[in-house]
Amino acid sequence: MKKPGFTMLILLILLLPLSGWADSSSQDQSVNQLEETVVTSGRIEEKKQDVTTNITVYTSEDIEQSSIQDLSDLLLKEGFYINEYPNSTISVGIRGLSTDTHGNDLASNVLILINGRRAGTGNIAKITMNNVERIEIIRGPGSVQYGAAAMGGVINIITQKGWEGFTASVEATMGSWDYAEGAMDFAGGVNWFDYSVSASKSSKGDFKTGDGIKYDNTGYDSKENIDFDAGITFSPKNRIGFSFSSHDGNQIGSPGKLESVNTEDYVDHALESFDIYYDGQTQDDFLLWKLRYFSGKDEYYITYPSSPSKNYTRDTKNQGLQAQITARWDLIDVTGGLDWVDYGIESSNGPGKENTFDNPAFFILTKTRLMEERLILSLGGRYDKYEIESTSGKTKNESNLSWSFGTVYKFSESLSIRGNIADAFRMPTADQLFSYTDYSAFGWGIWSGNEDLDPENSRTYEIGIDYAENSLSASLTYFYTEFKDKISYESIGGGVTQYKNIEGATISGFEGSIKYNISDRFNWAFKVEPYGSFTIFDEYTDDSTGENLTQTPDWSASYGLSVSNREIGLSSRLNFTHYGEQDMSDGTQLNPVDVADWSISKRLFSFEKYGEVALKGEIVNLFDEDYALVQGYPSPGRTFYLGVKYTY
Repeated sequence: MKKPGFTMLILLILLLPLSGWADSSSQDQSVNQLEETVVTSGRIEEKKQDVTTNITVYTSEDIEQSSIQDLSDLLLKEGFYINEYPNSTISVGIRGLSTDTHGNDLASNVLILINGRRAGTGNIAKITMNNVERIEIIRGPGSVQYGAAAMGGVINIITQKGWEGFTASVEATMGSWDYAEGAMDFAGGVNWFDYSVSASKSSKGDFKTGDGIKYDNTGYDSKENIDFDAGITFSPKNRIGFSFSSHDGNQIGSPGKLESVNTEDYVDHALESFDIYYDGQTQDDFLLWKLRYFSGKDEYYITYPSSPSKNYTRDTKNQGLQAQITARWDLIDVTGGLDWVDYGIESSNGPGKENTFDNPAFFILTKTRLMEERLILSLGGRYDKYEIESTSGKTKNESNLSWSFGTVYKFSESLSIRGNIADAFRMPTADQLFSYTDYSAFGWGIWSGNEDLDPENSRTYEIGIDYAENSLSASLTYFYTEFKDKISYESIGGGVTQYKNIEGATISGFEGSIKYNISDRFNWAFKVEPYGSFTIFDEYTDDSTGENLTQTPDWSASYGLSVSNREIGLSSRLNFTHYGEQDMSDGTQLNPVDVADWSISKRLFSFEKYGEVALKGEIVNLFDEDYALVQGYPSPGRTFYLGVKYTY
């Protein structure tokens, strides 16, 4: 199964010299590509080419090209591993590690951020694409920058702010399975004040699989989203902002496996957050600072009408503070600051109630530029202090020191190599430490915590090469992770299952991407751009069993062709996603699958000063594949979407 992946790897290397094909008239595009900036890796704006880790950026244009309702839709099409239980609970995996299946932010090994602070959930079904400017993804550890749970990677959703003037749009979409959505947004600014607002509401019925079998209880009554950001620029380069975000899902089907569908069970869930922040800097750009206070809640309610005693609720409230300052000299940038987060988790039953998690931290990140900025060195360290307390008053205090070191060497403006070594960790939850709960009503027996649990920890090594010139960009990264003290569980007799630390895992492999704008060579009016990306595991072994990690495809890829013409307002994309073979925890396997999606958008009318109207369409699962990403939970068959959007 790995041969196709290595073939892609070889082709990627061979294609690097083809940059000479590009027309010299595309030099401006090359400069723009090279000057792309990111904020996630160093917590300040910096050139993407100066980052020592493998980082991927998806722009608002990438998001706009297809009918994406939430973050899982985007990541699925981009080849990230998605573990989906229809509509209500969706996790994402990066480099063999993932967010928690049940959405618990503190139990995840991939960290979700919104504007650089913890989103408060690991359930990406709750992360909408409203008001999103771009998404930055660190593939690999981010604990030095952001603390616990960032072992496999960090996904940072950066929302849009207003600007001078006024823009607005209204969109209506209909689709298969009685899907309907209405959305609107507007943004603008006057003098010192700016704002950005978006809202949407959707509903969906039960879907059919690729085999034409109706999968009952897979729809939902409504998903409502509101996002708001406003700011005051009281002096040049100094802005105070306020933001609010709300996702509310009602009567979401919770069907169980296809062969044992329960048509009555449903989930209500919500994610809400409030932020107030201040971004500023001196006029000479020597000092930059950021302050942010945030609070929010993550709600999950599951209802069993036939067995009310099983009804379950979990409310997670969080608040936090971020403060950092950066000093920039000619040769070195130094960023230091503190983070603080506090969680309160209440559950109606299960292991533990009203558990708390308190975490202050201090960090320092440095970046040095040598040899006329051809050599970049980065060094970072972070100290985290934890106090975890259960409802019974039991506490555990723990601390952790993380560090990272990376380097970039630029052979030219087009070609560079990078390397990085970084630690990461995850603290045990209060449930895993202190619980003692009878799950006999569910048939699971008694589950017991273990106060002697150690934090999970890892060390990752990676080396990569990046190339970007004219219309060709390509990247290749090798990574190796030693994952230790994984928190698992075992039976200790008497019907009791207890949490424990086990050996962990060894994970290594390659990541690659390539994109080439053919149009520049032939001076076409249309932009024609084939692209591809892949992740292939050389090793993904559970050290305690010697077997492959479960629910991890041996390789995955996303590839396709994008065509667009701004003059006539046309864009289209044909995308293929491949998931390789994966072992499941019950001893079965999921076979490899390829899924195709096709989207198109065409401007119908333009009213000069009064905006334009565009027609959008998409076919998801174009060839009606019958497949599942989780054993027993099939994905929808061929699905159609058609929408109309007015933009002013």
